[in-house]
Amino acid sequence: MTAAPVRVRQLARVLLVLGVLALFAVPVAIPQAAAGEPGSARFLQIRVDRVTPDIVTTAGEPVVTVSGVVRNVGDRPVRDVVVRLEAAAAVTTSAGLRTNLTGPVDQFEPIGGFTTLSAELERGQEVPFTLSYPLRSSTQPSFDIHEPGVYPVMVNVNGTPDYGAPARLDDARFLLPVLGVPRDPADDSDDTVSTVVPPDTSRPVGITLLWPLADRPRLAAGAPGGTTPVRLLDDELATALAPGGRLDVLLSAIEFATGSEVDPRGDIRTSTCLAVDPDLLVTVNAMTGGYVVNDGPDAGPGTPTRPGTGQEAATAWLNRLKGLAQRMCVVSSTYAQADLDALRRVGDPGLSAIATLVAGDIVDQILGTASVRGATLLADGPVSGPAVELLSSQGHNVAIGAANVADRHADGESSGNGGGEGAVLGADGPVDLRPVRYTAEVVAAPFDPAVGAALAGIGTDPVTPSYLDPALALPLHQDSEVTRRQSGLGALLWRTLLPGAEPRTEILMPPLVWSPRPDDAHAVLTAVRTAITARLARPRPLTEVINDANAAPAGPLAPLPPADLGDPQARIDDAVVAGIAAVTGRLWGLTAALTTDVRTGLTGQAYTAPLREDMLRALSQSVPPEARNGLAQQRLSTVTRTVDNLFNAVTVVNPGGSYTLATERSPLPLALRNDLAVPIRVRLDVQAPPGMTVSDIGEIELPPGYLPVLVPIEVHFTQRVAVDVGLRTADGLPLGEPVRLSVHSNAYGKVLFFITLSAGAVLVLLAGRRLWHRFRGQPDPADLDRPDPLDVALSFDPDAEPGPAGGNRAREDSGGPDRTRSRSRPT
Repeated sequence: MTAAPVRVRQLARVLLVLGVLALFAVPVAIPQAAAGEPGSARFLQIRVDRVTPDIVTTAGEPVVTVSGVVRNVGDRPVRDVVVRLEAAAAVTTSAGLRTNLTGPVDQFEPIGGFTTLSAELERGQEVPFTLSYPLRSSTQPSFDIHEPGVYPVMVNVNGTPDYGAPARLDDARFLLPVLGVPRDPADDSDDTVSTVVPPDTSRPVGITLLWPLADRPRLAAGAPGGTTPVRLLDDELATALAPGGRLDVLLSAIEFATGSEVDPRGDIRTSTCLAVDPDLLVTVNAMTGGYVVNDGPDAGPGTPTRPGTGQEAATAWLNRLKGLAQRMCVVSSTYAQADLDALRRVGDPGLSAIATLVAGDIVDQILGTASVRGATLLADGPVSGPAVELLSSQGHNVAIGAANVADRHADGESSGNGGGEGAVLGADGPVDLRPVRYTAEVVAAPFDPAVGAALAGIGTDPVTPSYLDPALALPLHQDSEVTRRQSGLGALLWRTLLPGAEPRTEILMPPLVWSPRPDDAHAVLTAVRTAITARLARPRPLTEVINDANAAPAGPLAPLPPADLGDPQARIDDAVVAGIAAVTGRLWGLTAALTTDVRTGLTGQAYTAPLREDMLRALSQSVPPEARNGLAQQRLSTVTRTVDNLFNAVTVVNPGGSYTLATERSPLPLALRNDLAVPIRVRLDVQAPPGMTVSDIGEIELPPGYLPVLVPIEVHFTQRVAVDVGLRTADGLPLGEPVRLSVHSNAYGKVLFFITLSAGAVLVLLAGRRLWHRFRGQPDPADLDRPDPLDVALSFDPDAEPGPAGGNRAREDSGGPDRTRSRSRPT
């Protein structure tokens, strides 16, 4: 009876095992479209290491070679790994510079067949590949390119993962700029010139290149002016300034490209302007005098520090920049690349002026040159409505920023409807780069955001600018540096190869914090020079850009752009904005009360300037959007604590005991303390009880250290009272904590006055009465109970025995018991 259930359970186990084995035996198909999409399981990865030539010209090689490696990055082997090259038609829209590099692949056509790389590629293994095809050929597979343009190219790799089906497992895409089509390599005729297709050079594009020299804010927050040594958050700037570092690469590349041997006609020098961040100059200039670096996680002033290592590198780099600035155009960015939209919401005119107007003065002072004025660079953020309003409040200004789709209709005229919901910039053709006048004071000189984003993808640290429409964003870190550079070069040259694109001008604006390798920087500058040499472009100085923008018609005015342009993640939170507005207002109030220290020459303005600049650093667009608000709040908190400490550094010293006033007009002695590095103008705020009158001693200039002060008071009571004493600035801002003094007065006030007056009156009456009686010859009634002084004198006997009190006893008369003679006082 018990054997049957046992057999049933054994049979069930066998069936379960067979079912599991059958499940694993079924191949898992991987959809071809999903294999290369973000978020899907990745098995293979393509890395393109070289594209030659990177720019095709009529005099260059007619064959394009792409080489790289395919690596197994999955969790299983991949069999039958094959690769092939594909190409698409020339890009005709600004949006196409981005959309052809991601998403669907229907626009690509194979150039040749698949090339087998490996029969089986194990996990972690990689295999190289090299694919070469002519641009055009009548006898073999080719790109089939017959006219200049910018062409998307894709390297497609297929394979079969274990437990899967054959699929496209990865691809690498880039742009190939073709300035001119070289001869067909299969053409053996002597007249090779007839087979060359040159570009249209009848209408060259005026190119203006803004070469960035900037960095993320590195100065530690919360340090007022005069603090030595200067403190940095980290020592990464020392590496960037040293030979081979990021900032050295940027400076070296432009130094070489503008040299007389390389640029004899001055084309690069004329078309290029150095875009310098004043905050970088302030930091590097401070490093030249020695500095320390935070050696702990906290960013506050009390953080442990260690000596910095970049003093020599900073000195050498800054001297080189000063020399280059003497022979090149220089323009200032906003201070610390501050977000003008957020600055407008802060609503502090002084802080806004530092970010835009004073920034140029700082550049001029440190570099010893005259920078170009009249333009404001918005290299990362969009030209939003609040930004335009801020610039408009500061006078005439040219905003150089990314073009906005809301500014134009499809026919190129001004639009007031925002361009339509879901409109993508440049989806129908080249972006219109004509100047746009928003107000009587502000006109925008736009650049193509797709081109700016392509340049931002070049280098070791690719970024997506905040002004870019999220629909045009690319997964940059999945591409190799070579493909990103190729796409940047293609975008840079794209407008020069479109004869119908209007206007025939272009501003090239990489991100201010740009990280190209030496090869990248050289390739960009070479591409500009090549376009100018090929007469596809002409140098256009920045001053010409400003003049042309200011010459835009006064009307009709374009509607202000929306406030929510670009990446919403990059927007500074309202809480940060409110905090900056509050602390900046307090800081301006304190600064107004500070004066100059005659011993050191440090002014109040210079003493608090670094703290105001910290607020601009908190709004810096150089910080990645996902970390922008967090770092801004951290810097704001540090500065808020420092400002609180500055206010508390000026106070009344608490004596710890009590004061006793000798009279009703005794002054109240106080001691004032100033722990700031500069003098400050203060007023006493004495809260006296009824019966005590305090004289106002006016404004006091309190130097650093201690200052004794006597406060005139008048007391009309006799008792112990509490007196609250505080300090305020001349404008009424409270300083420090009020001190409660215990004061004891011995003055009787009016009571003492009347007592004294009454006693004096009594004394006068008594003296008058005595004189009255004396003048009348009458004894004073007050003297009747006393012996007559004359009788006492006459009764004195020197021979008498001394009395008990040391006097003489009167002689006793022998004539009876009462022998005292009564004498009458002569009249």
